Amino acid sequence: MSRPSEPSVALTMRRVHAGGHAVDVRGTFAPQRPPIVLVHGIGMSAEYFLPFAEVMAATHDVYAVDLPGYGGTPNPARALTVAELGGIVTEIVVALGLDAPVLIGHSMGCQIVAHAVADHPELSAGYVLVGPTVDPRARSLPRQGLRLLKDSTSEPLSSNTVIFRNYLRMGPLRYLRTARYMLADHTEDTIRRCPIPGLVIRGELDPIASAPWVRELVRLAPNAALLEVPGGPHALQHNQPEQLAAACMPFLTSLARRRPDASTEARNT
Repeated sequence: MSRPSEPSVALTMRRVHAGGHAVDVRGTFAPQRPPIVLVHGIGMSAEYFLPFAEVMAATHDVYAVDLPGYGGTPNPARALTVAELGGIVTEIVVALGLDAPVLIGHSMGCQIVAHAVADHPELSAGYVLVGPTVDPRARSLPRQGLRLLKDSTSEPLSSNTVIFRNYLRMGPLRYLRTARYMLADHTEDTIRRCPIPGLVIRGELDPIASAPWVRELVRLAPNAALLEVPGGPHALQHNQPEQLAAACMPFLTSLARRRPDASTEARNT
């Protein structure tokens, strides 16, 4: 990927309230640039998105969220369903005052993004699903566990360290309760209700988001395309951030061209 012409904007942490929950957001808070919102998967946090967020901060207004019970945010009274987390993502978009962001999810974050888009398509310009779950061929904890174990052999130590640290922070009971909601949620149904433009991405070596599964999702989506990153495992956003950014950029650029010039809007207000 060619180097961006603009310097990156540093990410800073702010806490916002969305859907009755406190949510930590690492963001550039640069409204003159097209906005993207990064949504992590089960057991993880915005930490897992930071390498990709830092690459994208050269060209976009980036927001990486810690959903309730993840990262440093307070735990909710109970584990939240995928649909409830999708509702919180839409509340975050509203709370931050974002104008038609692109929602980018990873792993279970794809399920969350799909719900946010399906329920409130008017709030987003498009969506990107990276390594989406749950493949119906592995809709059980043992099968997901086997695929996760297989993927861990392809991930670098730095990624596995972040995964382990975040899983410990979440705790096994909350993880298992959330996993039940994840397995019961059918992305193949939700994506049928996502009318805005979408992009589905998988790493070539990703055992969690299999090639047949992502092809099926794209077939079911009203308006989505498919890309595969050569040699990539599941956690593209952490260990291959520049390759993932290069895969996303044509799609994001096409959506940004449809937006009014934010800097012109600012000058006219």
